[in-house]
Amino acid sequence: MRLSVRQRPLRAGRLLLASLALLTAAALTGCGTRSGSGAAEAVTSAKPAPPSGGRQAVVTVGYQSPTAQTWGALIIKNRGLYEKHLKELAPSDQVEVKWFDATAGSILNNQMVGGKIQLSFLGDMPSLLNGVMGITQANYRSVFLAFDGKGALGRNQAVIVPKGSPVKRVEDLAGQTVSTPIGSSSHRMLLDTLKQHDLVDKVKIVDQSVTVGMQSIEQNKVAAHSTWEPYPSLIAHKEIGTVLQPGEATKIDYLAGVVANRDWAEENRTYAVAFLRALVEAHQFAREHPEETAKIFEAESKFPPEVCRKMVENIRFDAAVYKKDLETLNGSIQFLSSLGKLEKKLELGSFVDESYLREAAKSLSRPYLTDSEQAGSWLQGKEL
Repeated sequence: MRLSVRQRPLRAGRLLLASLALLTAAALTGCGTRSGSGAAEAVTSAKPAPPSGGRQAVVTVGYQSPTAQTWGALIIKNRGLYEKHLKELAPSDQVEVKWFDATAGSILNNQMVGGKIQLSFLGDMPSLLNGVMGITQANYRSVFLAFDGKGALGRNQAVIVPKGSPVKRVEDLAGQTVSTPIGSSSHRMLLDTLKQHDLVDKVKIVDQSVTVGMQSIEQNKVAAHSTWEPYPSLIAHKEIGTVLQPGEATKIDYLAGVVANRDWAEENRTYAVAFLRALVEAHQFAREHPEETAKIFEAESKFPPEVCRKMVENIRFDAAVYKKDLETLNGSIQFLSSLGKLEKKLELGSFVDESYLREAAKSLSRPYLTDSEQAGSWLQGKEL
């Protein structure tokens, strides 16, 4: 179902509040499958899929429509790509794909640990927390399969301020209150920004969700809010706030990926590989059909078309695992450990398993990175 969101001009304050309320309600309710099943139904009825062999199965995929860096999911969902590749790799099986939309990665993590979701699109911090759950929870194991969206040097994050704010430079935040979701990539970006300007001990940081943070910006309740796309672009589009500093100033890549229940993936490798084939096709579609991709983003996320077009331009959709990506994740592990967020240290060598992605790429006749390519910088034209 293709929806269009073209809003008429309203007063900026009322429009942002209404938009945020709509987005939050939509995420909590969830988007159904292509046949119309709702997210709540998906959570209650999903069960681990059986191995291939002419059996019926249900696979539930978690995603976050309010987080642009994970919007590879929207292409797969909208175009039925997972169903397509399941049919190609497991033609005898009757596999029902369900989708669960969440407002935050923590919700998806809880559903995965509860065995109700098999695959999830997660930001970098929720992915790592999922990995720790996989080594601390009695009945849950986790595996990182591939990346989705990437933001070079921190792109697709920003520190934003209210429209007309007297804060014109990062240094102006001294003595002020800044909000961000504590423990998120944007929190890490904010701390690195403050460190660059020797402001860590001069700024009060409060924990606020993206929705609350946007309302705080609109109502001038905080001096600034550190967040991720599409919200910086949304407030600029609605002329309610401005970007004080983009995430690129920190030179730390912003990443999102796909995590799976390891037991499910090992027992249903064909299903996992089919999903990664769908992911690779979705990424290729985004590169080759930017205008149609923007329309899909608009239909599935409910964000304005201008914002969605910007997301297509700014996000590098690339499943491949580079050495530099693992170094970025290790830095995030150190960050989460410094906050006391990790019950146990996570070893990426045992958490990340590229074999599924390599198998998917090979089955699509797509070359994977060589060892030398994998050790270098992101390559244009080699995205998966």
